[in-house]
Amino acid sequence: MYVSSEPTMTTINPVTIEPSTPYKTTKRLRTVLIWVGVVIALFVGMYAMAWARASMLTSQFIADAEASYHHNNYIDALTGYEVFDEQTNVYITRGGYMQVVAIWSDPYAWPHPTGLAHARTRVDEILQQHLTIADAESFVQANIGQTNPYLGVVYLRLGELYEEVGDTNAAVDIYTTVAELFPNESALITRAQQHLDRFEESQNETSSRHQHLPTTAHQQYDTLDHLRKEESDAQYNEVS
Repeated sequence: MYVSSEPTMTTINPVTIEPSTPYKTTKRLRTVLIWVGVVIALFVGMYAMAWARASMLTSQFIADAEASYHHNNYIDALTGYEVFDEQTNVYITRGGYMQVVAIWSDPYAWPHPTGLAHARTRVDEILQQHLTIADAESFVQANIGQTNPYLGVVYLRLGELYEEVGDTNAAVDIYTTVAELFPNESALITRAQQHLDRFEESQNETSSRHQHLPTTAHQQYDTLDHLRKEESDAQYNEVS
C-alpha cells in the first residue's frame, strides 16, 4: 500500500462581500437630501427674483400714484391709468395705490415692502376725504361685473356722499342694496344697516314732531284769538 507524502492542496474561492444594509440606506438618504436641497434652493432663488421684480414694480407704481395725488387726480392715484407713448407706439401703465395693494394681496407674498403701508393709508385717505360723487359713480360703472376688492367700499361711500348733499333717496337706495350686491362683505353690510337704522330713527322723530304740530298750531291760534278779544274789550271800555 502506497501513501503519498505530498500535502493536500485546498482551493479557496473568492467571496464577494455585499455592502451592509445600513450603508445602502445612508447613501440613499444622502441622495434624497441633496435633491431636496436643490429643489429648495431653486424655489428660494425663483421666489427671490419674483419678490425683487414685485418690489421694483411697487416702487414705480407708488411714484406714479404720488405724482397723480399731488396733481389732485385722485382717481388716477387710486386705480392707475394708461398713457400712449408715441415713440414706442405702445401704451404705458402708470400705477395707482390700489394696484400696489393688489400686488401684495396674496397671503404668501412676504416680506412686505415699506411702501405697502403707505399705499393703504393713501387709499383710505382718498376714499374718505377726496372722493367726489362723480369719481365714485365713474369707479362703480367702470368696475361693474369685474373683481375689484374696493368696489363695495366705493359703492357704500357713494351712498354716504349722496347723503352728505341731501339726496337721501339715492343714499337709501345704495344702503338697501349693499347686502344683495356684496353678500360676503359683512363689514360693509353692517355699516349700511347702521345708516338705514339712523334714517329710520330720524323719520320716526320727524313723524312724531309732525303729529304734535296741529295741537301746537291750535294752541297758538287760541292764544292769539284770546288776546284779540281782550284788546277789543279794552277798546270798548275806553269808548264807554
